[in-house]
Amino acid sequence: MTIQAQHSALYRINKITRYSLAIVGIVLSSIVATTTNPALANPTPETLALYNQAVSGDESKVDEVYKQLNDNLNQQGATPLNLVYLGSTQALQGRDAFLPWNKMKFTEKGLATIDKALNLLGNLNTPLEQQDIVQGLPEAYLTRAMAAVTYSKLPDLFNHFDRGYDLFISLLSEPQFEQQYFAATAWIYHYAIQASLRANDLEQAKQWLQIMESKDPQHADTIAAKALISNT
Repeated sequence: MTIQAQHSALYRINKITRYSLAIVGIVLSSIVATTTNPALANPTPETLALYNQAVSGDESKVDEVYKQLNDNLNQQGATPLNLVYLGSTQALQGRDAFLPWNKMKFTEKGLATIDKALNLLGNLNTPLEQQDIVQGLPEAYLTRAMAAVTYSKLPDLFNHFDRGYDLFISLLSEPQFEQQYFAATAWIYHYAIQASLRANDLEQAKQWLQIMESKDPQHADTIAAKALISNT
């Protein structure tokens, strides 16, 4: 890949990541988080609120979010959810970095951290019904969703799209996931449909849209997802 092509891809990281994560932040900030057990070292509601400001474009909040998540990690130990948010925050540092090589460095570091989150999640033995509910979802579901969104939105340069799409397919095929409150999952379906269209998998996109319409045809994410498919 030429230097010019790499710079072009990195520009897309800045634009796409800023837009996509900002929407995720707005959506998640509108969902009421319920109980969080501090002993499990998951991000606090205050940290998540700060994170939502960071992904919405407030660059001044990114380093503070990173500090809080990293301090929590060092003091309480790692959880999949804390790690996936830490990795996403490192990607935000890449988004905001001025130099192209720093964009690469921070983004790749964030991807490595998210990989650790998923590996740790594989060893999580807590039943779904006993997990912390964060942003309206069991921690395992939110971890996988955040990883899927991040992976699927990156340019091809990072070779993570397929993994992100596979995460969507696996997550959305679980009956227990479909039973979650749609107010907490609508944004995930929306991003999954975006990924399916990028993968030229129109049939899967239509199947997910049918689920969304059966749950709430007037929901903003349902309407937006339907528009995406109609314009394909």
